[in-house]
Amino acid sequence: MTPPILMPTAPKYAHLAEWTRGQIGHFWPEHPEIFVCGLPDKGLPLRDEPADWMRVVCSACADLLARGFAQAYVILDDHPPIALCHADFLRNALPRMARELKATSIVTGGFGPLVARKAAVRQWETWRAECLPLAEPWKLPLHPALWNLARMHSILTTLIERLPEDQHTAWAFERIGSNLQKSGLPPDWLSSCWRLDASQTSAPEAAALHDLPDRLHRFVRRVLSLPGRAFGRPQADEPLRHPRIGPYPCFWSGVMKKGALNKDYFRYAAIKRRPELTRGLTEAFAACG
Repeated sequence: MTPPILMPTAPKYAHLAEWTRGQIGHFWPEHPEIFVCGLPDKGLPLRDEPADWMRVVCSACADLLARGFAQAYVILDDHPPIALCHADFLRNALPRMARELKATSIVTGGFGPLVARKAAVRQWETWRAECLPLAEPWKLPLHPALWNLARMHSILTTLIERLPEDQHTAWAFERIGSNLQKSGLPPDWLSSCWRLDASQTSAPEAAALHDLPDRLHRFVRRVLSLPGRAFGRPQADEPLRHPRIGPYPCFWSGVMKKGALNKDYFRYAAIKRRPELTRGLTEAFAACG
């Protein structure tokens, strides 16, 4: 059974979620079924307070498990793809890899250009993946990833029981959930979080986002934008440093940042002359009120 896409959102961001669905349809034409959670009038049944992110997603995991799914791609409502996805790998190889590795999750935007390795790399068939160490503070990131649904449901259930309601947030899931001591999660759950070799698993269109011309372009822009500074010193807000390739290529921090549209995302689209990345986004966000 092909893993579906689970997209957590909230009533305020329903229009943004719909825009992201459209971008997925554009860059992943043969994508699996998308299940939205967090809305009262569409998607999976909403049984919880929409602001309680953990309970909403926990219920959604239970619903998908009841439908017979064992895995799901969890993609937040502000993380659209920015280039063609590697549909065959996402449909076939990655689900098998996750099962055989007994993975809690496998992040699609893994190590490679702009993202250093953090642990030894393991070979699986012809593909490579990296198991994140227990000391890694972001083992449960909410960047696009394939999740073991039963494991995600158990993680959320544990965190809901341990944390006050005002901490039932996506941020707490990532930060507290990744901490072995604070989360109370079994070590084997947190020692089974993986990242892909991004270069190896990208479709050619996505791989080109970090090919030689792209790297030269990024280098020249960085040098020209740093008068009077140390040569080659990187800038944290340099938009050309934020694309993440892999089978589901996306912009590292998404199209939103601190409750507003991410200016770096728009700068990136403008620099690359790619209007399809932002077409309709401002209007969708404005409709969110």
